[in-house]
Amino acid sequence: MPKLSSAAIRERKDVIEDAARELFIKQGFHATSMRDISKRAEVSLGNLYNYYTTKDSIFESIIDRYLTVIDEVLRAIFAEIDEPLEPSNLRKLGESVGRLVNGHSDFWLLMYIDVLEFQNRHFRKMFDGITDRFRKIFGERFTEAEKRGDLRTGVDAAPVFTAAYMQFFNYFLVEKLFGGNQHLGLNDDQALNCLTKIFAYGTLSDKAMAQFKKTANRSMVG
Repeated sequence: MPKLSSAAIRERKDVIEDAARELFIKQGFHATSMRDISKRAEVSLGNLYNYYTTKDSIFESIIDRYLTVIDEVLRAIFAEIDEPLEPSNLRKLGESVGRLVNGHSDFWLLMYIDVLEFQNRHFRKMFDGITDRFRKIFGERFTEAEKRGDLRTGVDAAPVFTAAYMQFFNYFLVEKLFGGNQHLGLNDDQALNCLTKIFAYGTLSDKAMAQFKKTANRSMVG
């Protein structure tokens, strides 16, 4: 039997993982058997074991590939943010998170399966030390904002930005996965404006908010 190329092996693994992902989402991880996966993928059970020795290894491979994609998207999102606490950038963050949630719904469904069936063993890395990661990404800008007097007294910018980031995710996850149907009583555009205002007004000093409003007004006139 001729040896398969790495591209051919990857292609077959993609077929297997696509089949497994559909089954995991439809009926859960523990309720899905290797035989179910082989049948859905249209490969023999023996051949399936040539590619994956366990069902766990299939699940882990799916998650690892998704995490790589999501991480790349998030890096691109953060790279576009110059002033993380500025209202228009907070809103831009919310819009980007909405596109991420809507464009990768299977990923978030698998995350909930992981929470229910694995106590979030695989997805935990997404949230471990998340505030410290934001300090590394935006630390200089947070420090500059504090020096300029842009922050309200006693406000730590990193956890505020983390809270905003997580709240945007929560909003779109509820809308996309749980049938929220405007659970805030607002459409997406209105909800983004509302959440942005909550975090901006609670974080930024009156002087900074006045400056941002003035800049926004000038740009609208232009």
